[in-house]
Amino acid sequence: MTRILHLISSLNTGGAEMMLYKLLSGMNKEVFKSRVVSLIPPGPIGNKIESINIQVDHLGLDRGFFSPMAIFKLTGMINEFKPDLIQTWMYHSDLLGFLTSKITRTGKVIWNIRCSSMELTHYHFFTRWAVILCKLLSRFSQVTITNSYTARADHLKMGYRPKRFQVIPNGFDLSQFKSSEAAKIELRRELKLEEKALCIGLIARYDPKKDHSTFLKAINRITHTHRNCNFILCGDSVDSKNAELINIMRELEIGPFVHLLGRRGDISRIIGAMDIIVLSSAFGEGFPNVIGEAMSCEVPCVVTDVGDSARIVGGNGKVVPPRNPGALAKAIIELIDLTPEARQTMGKKARERINSEYSLENIVKQYETLYRSMTVNG
Repeated sequence: MTRILHLISSLNTGGAEMMLYKLLSGMNKEVFKSRVVSLIPPGPIGNKIESINIQVDHLGLDRGFFSPMAIFKLTGMINEFKPDLIQTWMYHSDLLGFLTSKITRTGKVIWNIRCSSMELTHYHFFTRWAVILCKLLSRFSQVTITNSYTARADHLKMGYRPKRFQVIPNGFDLSQFKSSEAAKIELRRELKLEEKALCIGLIARYDPKKDHSTFLKAINRITHTHRNCNFILCGDSVDSKNAELINIMRELEIGPFVHLLGRRGDISRIIGAMDIIVLSSAFGEGFPNVIGEAMSCEVPCVVTDVGDSARIVGGNGKVVPPRNPGALAKAIIELIDLTPEARQTMGKKARERINSEYSLENIVKQYETLYRSMTVNG
């Protein structure tokens, strides 16, 4: 049995965290034994991973800070678990996993990059240094995975030089994400909307790269001519406690059209209830999970041309430049003005694309094949 220790920066709700959970859910547990270590205390995804009988530990770090004790703790966990492979997820874990592998003489480490080019001025100094150090150390990396072709190209431009750079996209469970008339009815009742109300969603945590401001400015333009639309925002810190978000909404006078749901545990239901899903990201995306989830639910998407978003949509939605509220509003309006039947046809084609290109079963097999090659060939 191949023993794999997964080291990840956090287990809060996010794309990398969800992909780790989906990967662990689909892997053959008779062949692979997994253990997960989070740098910071685990969030909701940690509970989901524990629910499938996989051990979850953490190093007790605070977000944005580093302690030498983390190396000591992780070294102990590695010596106890004796993994055949260490799979790291995101920059901080890539760096820490590399350092501890040298201390413990665990030579087989796979890095996993989950974003494209980052505007690092928006982030903590330790994140900036982690990226720089990973770039310098990348030539010692046996394998580095990215979840998008854009991420691979951007990191090569940055100076990453791993021995092997492999793209493995995100995968999606089409039995979980699917169109649901019941979800549409339930969410509209919850929000006290008419049964046929048009709902346009942005499902993303509040983060500079997600660029909620551009979406809110687009809403302002849309509601000048389409006042029957409802805009559903969902994700960590996307709630009434977010003063910055509330101030932008107040300045744009869009409050009556916007519903802030915050963090939700029923994302598949929320997405399945939408008529249109929007991704307004400005930078840093690799392979955004929400696009694949929406397409799986037969929901047409409007996305910014960041990361592999345009490649994923593949003609089954709208693609616009980032940081352009006018272009974003125009594309959303074009989908609003379609008949429900036309949006439904577009959505069905989108689901077919996910099934053929990005099914979870296929993506899990790609990871398993890589893990086997690492343990057989070194």
